[in-house]
Amino acid sequence: MTDAIRYEKGQDQIVVLTIDMPGQSANTMNELYREAMAGVVARLQAEQQAIAGVIITSAKKTFFAGGDLNELIKVDKPQAKAFYDRVLALKGQLRALETLGKPVVAAINGAALGGGWEICLACHHRVALDNKSVQIGLPEVTLGLLPGGGGVVRMVRMLGLEKALPYLLEGKKVRPQQALQAGLIDALATDRDELLAKARAWILANPAARQPWDVRGYQIPGGTPANPKVAQMLAIAPSILRAKTQGCFPAPEKILCAAVEGAQVDFATAQLIETRYFTELATGQVAKNMIGTFWFQLNEINAGGSRPQGIAPQTTKKLGVLGAG
Repeated sequence: MTDAIRYEKGQDQIVVLTIDMPGQSANTMNELYREAMAGVVARLQAEQQAIAGVIITSAKKTFFAGGDLNELIKVDKPQAKAFYDRVLALKGQLRALETLGKPVVAAINGAALGGGWEICLACHHRVALDNKSVQIGLPEVTLGLLPGGGGVVRMVRMLGLEKALPYLLEGKKVRPQQALQAGLIDALATDRDELLAKARAWILANPAARQPWDVRGYQIPGGTPANPKVAQMLAIAPSILRAKTQGCFPAPEKILCAAVEGAQVDFATAQLIETRYFTELATGQVAKNMIGTFWFQLNEINAGGSRPQGIAPQTTKKLGVLGAG
């Protein structure tokens, strides 16, 4: 185990896991994270009888930024099997957390996007700072990918197909108040002290917490694709999607497939389906083009990389347009 995830157990027997990836401004799902989380999960399982619950939070301004794009852009077809196995191992860590037999709470102190939100989804309860800097969502589709850490599977089981699809297909992001209204989070806090206090209070009040989809008799909200209302919506969804993408963007189509197919099988099989589609997209050229353009190149431009040397920035105060008619 490394300092990437600090493990602190208080007198109330609640373990606080603080994610703080060294040398990074934001936490990402890279090799260091995977190694650290593997060690943390093993320790939690070994000490399971001696703990009351787990709180997951971050030492950085953001909660967690998601997958490491420097890693993802390098994955190619020959590495597909190794990548597939690596993703399943990462999912296994999150699954181990939510089936630990103890309540697990996400104390969301900053933006939780992509893989960061997938960590939160694997928790039994979610408390977020009520701050405009906090954003929640799964923007993977904007980079030609799908949420590969269980995001498709858990969002569908949490919200139902119809309500989950806008977050998955459009990369919709929401602020804390919106997230609370949508049922994505369970409570808000005004500062970090209250954030952790509410997390601790919920753990002590819910010692036998389980995920809804792990409770016997659970049914997906709104029904499976076999439900007539859901089937009617899904009958026209592909044509609407194709009209928007013109067949040029495979990610939305794969997301729809993963969501619909995963809703018809058990949780473990749905995870496999999601991973297969994720691997297909991650090893494809479209995702690499979108990551390179909309992330690396655009960030470089926004940071001033395209400015000529030796010319100081100037603020534009007035702008005239000629020939606008």
